[in-house]
Amino acid sequence: MKKLMLITVLLATRLLGANADVDSNFYIYICFGQSNMEGNAQPESIDKTGIDQRFQMLACVDFSSPYRKMGQWYKATPPLVRQGTGLGVADYFGRTMVECLPENVKVGVVDVAIGGTKIEGFMQEEVAGYIGSMNPSSESWLINYYKAYNNDPYKRIVDMAKIAQQSGVIKGILLHQGCSNNGQSDWPQKVKTIYNRLIEDLGLNAADVPLFVGETLYQNQGGSCYAHNTQVARMPSVVPTSYVVSSDGCPGNGVDSYHFSALGYRILGSRYAAEALYALGVQYPFFLFHNYTFVPSKNASFNATTRTITYKDAGLTTWTYPHFADWSGYKYLVVKLKEQQTIDAEVWLYGANKNVSYRDAIGDRTTVVIDLHNLKMNNKVMDPSQVYKMAFRSPKAGKIVIDDVFLSNDSEYEPTGISSLAADSSLKGVYYDLNGRRVNEKALKSGIYIRQGKKVIR
Repeated sequence: MKKLMLITVLLATRLLGANADVDSNFYIYICFGQSNMEGNAQPESIDKTGIDQRFQMLACVDFSSPYRKMGQWYKATPPLVRQGTGLGVADYFGRTMVECLPENVKVGVVDVAIGGTKIEGFMQEEVAGYIGSMNPSSESWLINYYKAYNNDPYKRIVDMAKIAQQSGVIKGILLHQGCSNNGQSDWPQKVKTIYNRLIEDLGLNAADVPLFVGETLYQNQGGSCYAHNTQVARMPSVVPTSYVVSSDGCPGNGVDSYHFSALGYRILGSRYAAEALYALGVQYPFFLFHNYTFVPSKNASFNATTRTITYKDAGLTTWTYPHFADWSGYKYLVVKLKEQQTIDAEVWLYGANKNVSYRDAIGDRTTVVIDLHNLKMNNKVMDPSQVYKMAFRSPKAGKIVIDDVFLSNDSEYEPTGISSLAADSSLKGVYYDLNGRRVNEKALKSGIYIRQGKKVIR
């Protein structure tokens, strides 16, 4: 009996020792897919600098340049997948995650991806036949990619994930794949099979390890696999613990019809992070000043260093909140500019219907205070707990230089006039008296009125 108790104590001690080095604040994410997960864009200087040491990658193959040994952790400087790959989805997923999570939390990615592969390449019962069907002459490049994973990329994922589990806790699985299975109706079920196997083989609980599935390049961005997004949209009904990551507005590379540009990967990666944070119950920051989170439209650009929006023509620069931002606990949205804008710019808010539900002309103000509980447009009231987007809109070329944007309950921003009255469809000709009542601009008496949020004398 004593011998049995001793053995039990020794086994328990050994198990505790095995788990002693596991950091519960090291969040691991498995990433797999084809070329957009692999990384197709040439990294730019911005992509190789400013990377937080808290964002790590586990080398899933040996690298010679930069030197990396399979199964070891490194700072996540691209390329993350294999030597010769580029910037992909996982890069700005991880960078955004560590920016938004507490400083004691690290994020690691285990990224196994193969450009051009079908989903069958990650199914152990089909991978041998799939590789065997490849043309040795025209598809030698794909055959060589598989050789890097000993012709079994699924096993490589599991082997590397088990190494990762010795250091941290798996929190999710990221997938971007589909062009090689474009529109195939059995694709969601095959993804489910792979996901369920990973959950089982790694001893995970699906409720704690959601699946994040990204859309392919949209048609209006030059994509040819956009039809596959109908299958991506089905994933939450097939895998209840899955989330769809939108690629709407993510630009293509302009070279082919499959891949995103570097900016497209930054935007899409940050959106994967937004979904992962939502799954963790962490509030995604409302106002991140990066050109991949504060996204300019085609005719605009945003310099994050100077916080300057430059419009070549009419355009928008937008923060988007896929799960809707709840601002109802605040009284005011405050926009501070470094200088007066001269381009007739407006602040737009999009409500629960995902359409513009409030407009405020900035005019010559450098501080714009918007009363979040008096959001009206065209006699309709917007709910501040259902904010889908916030945008700066300009009707013409010029610039807006932002100092800061934030939410506040500070009495300092209590309006003294009607500075936050909502804009109807014809803002420029609307006058209010000092009590906030709209007056007939064609029959104004001499006096002081409010027009476009500021006092004027008539």
